[in-house]
Amino acid sequence: MSDSMFEISFQPGEEVVIKLRAPDLKMFKGETVQHLMGAKKEMLLALRSLLDEAISRTDAHAAPAEDRTRIKVE
Repeated sequence: MSDSMFEISFQPGEEVVIKLRAPDLKMFKGETVQHLMGAKKEMLLALRSLLDEAISRTDAHAAPAEDRTRIKVE
């Protein structure tokens, strides 16, 4: 495993796997900690967006078709 905070693996036609490891913030100072916390938040927001989209697509596929009544017009 690498020392990176993020590990992403992807094979075409398969799932994307994103592993997040919390960095040891004690070893960083000042602005670096702020940037790391901001990056962590952005990654979590991106993950939330992906999950929201997946939920929306699931709901759209699961929604029953409306029953329509045919009315004969003369």
